[in-house]
Amino acid sequence: MGGGLARRTLGLILILVTVLLWTASNFLASTIFADDSFSKPYFVTYFNTATFCSFLLIQFLGRPLKRHLLRLTRPSESSVAEAAESDETASFLPGDDTDQLPSGAGVVGEAPVESSNGTVRLPENQVAPPLSLRETFRLSLEFCILWFLANFFQSKGLEYTSVASATILMSTSGIWTLLFGSLMRVEAFTTKKLLGVLASLTGVAMVSTVDWSGDTDEHRGTFPHKSPAEIAVGDILALASAIFYGIYTVLIKRRIGDESRINVLLFLGFVGLLNTIFLWPGFFVLHFLGIECFELPSTSRIWSIVLLNAFISIISDICWALAVLYSTPLVVTVGLSLSIPLSMVGQMIINSQTSTISYWLGAFTVFVAFIFVNSETQESLAESEGRRED
Repeated sequence: MGGGLARRTLGLILILVTVLLWTASNFLASTIFADDSFSKPYFVTYFNTATFCSFLLIQFLGRPLKRHLLRLTRPSESSVAEAAESDETASFLPGDDTDQLPSGAGVVGEAPVESSNGTVRLPENQVAPPLSLRETFRLSLEFCILWFLANFFQSKGLEYTSVASATILMSTSGIWTLLFGSLMRVEAFTTKKLLGVLASLTGVAMVSTVDWSGDTDEHRGTFPHKSPAEIAVGDILALASAIFYGIYTVLIKRRIGDESRINVLLFLGFVGLLNTIFLWPGFFVLHFLGIECFELPSTSRIWSIVLLNAFISIISDICWALAVLYSTPLVVTVGLSLSIPLSMVGQMIINSQTSTISYWLGAFTVFVAFIFVNSETQESLAESEGRRED
């Protein structure tokens, strides 16, 4: 009992730390994007993604250390750990395309069975194994660009709109996940979920209407002046980020069936490595198109913000990955939704920015819809798993 309470408490602390770090990261990026002191969202997104390569160091350098500690403390277990690691490493090397998986399981996409209507399911009484090293690498290769675009649009949006508005709009990713998932027959669509979607879209409309009305200048405080057209562009980019993330989530679920099969840090490490290798030509393309002229940070202040933002991204993603392990999906959902009021309060403290009643009502509507839709989704998953066990 005490152990369970300790795990839940640790999970809750990790969620709160994640929300604080994500919000801090957005405000740091906004300080150099919004005032045009270093309006280079592609550079910052690329730099942040490149630092994810450190996850690979954590994964691969941590194994020898763990093996060494096992040799010192429990020699009998060290041989078992070495054998398991040997099998996993071998599965990543070229040659045999069949990874070391339990009997009856195949490579990515073969363990889950795709039915005629496009949904992903597992054979009865069979639990899909965790993704091997090779499978995780393939998955990262397939989704690295989509992941980068979701984060790039988020950063680009902060160039034109406030952190609060961007956070509210990006929080609709769960809504888009539900919509696209229903279209691809990955998610079950119910009347309650429909009400949640409509409520969320209503909240988005209320927030956007206030942003685009041109009346925000009197409430913006020290936030740099933006025209209604610029704010509209920022809001649309934030919404595009949420849509890309929703597509990414649905395709991942359709591809492997169960997201818990992924080693998140290993996946992000490969994403960072692949994007670093493939996306450097983007600097030249954006430069010659005049969208983002390439240059390095010119002052120590900007370098400090860029480096701190990258460090926060690494720590927050580690905390998020651990929070998912130590908590329940519903608690994670509710915890992450706290980024909405936190960003609004942060905007008031940092930029002395106030908001109209319509804006607050819109934010509250999105906040409630976010929790409602995600909790409904978790209940549906629990019911389907219960039927499978029966």
